[in-house]
Amino acid sequence: MFAASPGAGNLIAVYEKSNQSGMIRGISEMINLLSPKSLVILVQNETKIDRLDKLTVIIHRHSIPTCVYYDLEGYFNLIEENLKQSLETTSLIFCHPEDMLQDIIDRRLAHRLSLFIFYWGAAQLPKRLNSALLKEPFRVAVITNPRRNIYRIFYNQAKPNNRGEMLSSNWFDGNDMTFKRVPLLPSPTEVYKNFEGRIFSIPVIHKPPWHFVLYGNTSETVGDATNNTEVGFEMDLERNVTVESDDAYFTVKGGRDHNLMQLIAERMNFSFQYVEPPEKIQGIALGAEDNASFSGALGMLQRREVDLYLGDAAVTWERMKAVEYSFFTLADSAAFVTHAPRKLNEALALVHPFQLTVWPPVIITIFISGPILFLIISTPFRWRRINQPKNRNDLWWRKRARKDKPTFYNLRYIEEMNYTRFATKRIHLMDEKQDYPSLERCIWYTINIYLRQSANIPFDGHLARFFSILLWLCATYVLGDVYSAQLTSQLARPARESPINTLGRLEHRMTAEGYQLLVERQSAFHAALVNSTGILQRLYRLTRQRSINDSFLVGSVEEGIRVLQDDPKFAVFGGRETLYFNTKRYGANRFQLSEKLYTRYSAVAVQIGCPFLDSLNDVIMRLFEAGIIEKITIAEYERMFGRHSGGVSHAEETVRSAKSTNSECDAEGIGGKRKSDSNEKLQPMNLRMLQGAFLVLACGHSLGG
Repeated sequence: MFAASPGAGNLIAVYEKSNQSGMIRGISEMINLLSPKSLVILVQNETKIDRLDKLTVIIHRHSIPTCVYYDLEGYFNLIEENLKQSLETTSLIFCHPEDMLQDIIDRRLAHRLSLFIFYWGAAQLPKRLNSALLKEPFRVAVITNPRRNIYRIFYNQAKPNNRGEMLSSNWFDGNDMTFKRVPLLPSPTEVYKNFEGRIFSIPVIHKPPWHFVLYGNTSETVGDATNNTEVGFEMDLERNVTVESDDAYFTVKGGRDHNLMQLIAERMNFSFQYVEPPEKIQGIALGAEDNASFSGALGMLQRREVDLYLGDAAVTWERMKAVEYSFFTLADSAAFVTHAPRKLNEALALVHPFQLTVWPPVIITIFISGPILFLIISTPFRWRRINQPKNRNDLWWRKRARKDKPTFYNLRYIEEMNYTRFATKRIHLMDEKQDYPSLERCIWYTINIYLRQSANIPFDGHLARFFSILLWLCATYVLGDVYSAQLTSQLARPARESPINTLGRLEHRMTAEGYQLLVERQSAFHAALVNSTGILQRLYRLTRQRSINDSFLVGSVEEGIRVLQDDPKFAVFGGRETLYFNTKRYGANRFQLSEKLYTRYSAVAVQIGCPFLDSLNDVIMRLFEAGIIEKITIAEYERMFGRHSGGVSHAEETVRSAKSTNSECDAEGIGGKRKSDSNEKLQPMNLRMLQGAFLVLACGHSLGG
């Protein structure tokens, strides 16, 4: 054995001191290069206070706010509060990584906003690290010290394969203060820009026009399934995606969201396979609101069994507690559909504009106009006759009467035209002729005005002219034009009843006529009815009172449309685009689509803390700004229904509605006012349109006879 020299202990102390100062300097430089918004230091093992103080002092020189925790529970509470407020948190932890990985997973603190940096002073990574615990969205970095003043950084999200592998991402040389690359860790946007052929699991539900899915069992062949006519449209066979299991298989035969997912997969270089969610539904919250578990496709996403979900997934506050959403892929509106208003017989269209409340005033006005005109003309003369002298042969009275009498004919003009042949009979005519027109003449004059016929005013007086002008205005603008407009609309589309296009009218029909409301089971609209207020809450209460064993819940919108087709006293509540598509399949002229109730947005649903959400948003926003999502939507509708010649297709109206979701869209003809409908064929005009006119003519001939 060799005895140590007296200076050996001093050399070891100097080496340890220099190594400690190199560790402090290396960590501080790495933290400075990382530039976090805040740094949380957790100390679990034996770390000297003086070294920790030196580290925090150097970090503070870089203007990075820090805090130190020795209590594990307090540290976890801080991370939870920061995640609730969507704050980024970078943690520097001095302990063995295996001591904390499971606790972080169990507390659901793994998130893209939280970065956990473990300082491991050994030369290599811990051998007992479980790669299953390091999968997405967990962000973990481990710092090792292979040589003196040399530090190596391992990162579990250096590759987008989601295998939980700790790969070397950077080096730091404390001798010359250099890094291998900048930044310290690769950004998620760069890592997940290219998924390198990664396979995603995506749940799918048959919900036209977003996804067309055919279901079958093992007794059927794939060829028989593709020839199934349940979908109602011919699809391209190369677009089919068939997934088989032990008992059954299902085939995805296209759809708008299927085409969009194919385009996103091509841009981000990944492939996907469809899986069938439980109960074939999107999912609804089960349990308490704060910690609710979801069923269906959203439940699979919440349990991290699938990677993402695209399929008319509406964004709601309740769902955002379990999953996250990307930039919206569709701006749709909630609506309901009822049966189309029954058509009116063309023979009754002439009198249909005048309802029961309108007919009595119109008839009374026509009957009293003539007597009123007669009273206006005759009252001054009747009053004058009361005060006239008894001797009617008095010359003075004749001169006064001749001077003041407003005749409706000019005797001087008659004398000039007849060369004064009637001058000898002038006084005789004045004595025998009545000074004002008769009642029959006044009534006939008013009837001519109401029938829009030419007629001479029966009396040349100011009051009579003023009253005639009022009658003419009333007959021309109030009755004539309004009636013509109403008659034109009735002849264009005669309806026996008013359409049910507002919630107020639907509530009235449900209360008075026993209408019932149908909604898709465990959908966003079902949750909207349950959690709604005001008129929607009243409709939901009426629906619950009249339904037996929740009979108002249907499996899909398509099933609700079939029920409505059989029984007109039903209304189906759902998304406007989905309702429009299904009504087109079964005949749009049979149904009435309501006005927009409220705007709702659909987007891609991903896991909580998904690391590639920013990259996905970037791709979707680029597709949206370039108009590619618009083209996909238009192409899908044109492939299913074809473009209407001479009109605006519904797909273009959908895109306009996505760009402007306010109520001003209705004024531009978007929404319920469609210019054309392929299901309604133009019919030639026939004599049945004029049945009412012939009936009126027959009644007139009968009265005349």
